[in-house]
Parts: sequence; C-alpha cells; structure tokens
Amino acid sequence: MAMLYTVHAFSNLSEHAPSRGGVYIITDLTEAQVEALKARETEEHPDRWLKVEEQG
Repeated sequence: MAMLYTVHAFSNLSEHAPSRGGVYIITDLTEAQVEALKARETEEHPDRWLKVEEQG
C-alpha cells in the first residue's frame, strides 16, 4: 500500500491571522499529489509554506 500524507498549509498574511496562519488541511494525498501541490503553491502562493506529515 502506498504511503499517504496529510498537508497543512500556513501563511503569515493578515487575512489568515484568526486561524493562527492556517490556510487549509488536506488528507490522504499520495507522494505525487504532494509534489504537485508543492509546485502549485510555490507558483501561485509564494507566501505559504506546507507541513507534510506521513500518515500512520
């Protein structure tokens, strides 16, 4: 079975202050999906950083 990941995105922009910087959480991503998400976020939202955690 392939490893699945949980991704938490964060930003220092003031609009995300109420959530302590949290932008979104996505679960059950494959490694390929995580890499695609990283590339998209780097291009579209350079203010964000991603915390990637292996599940189980």
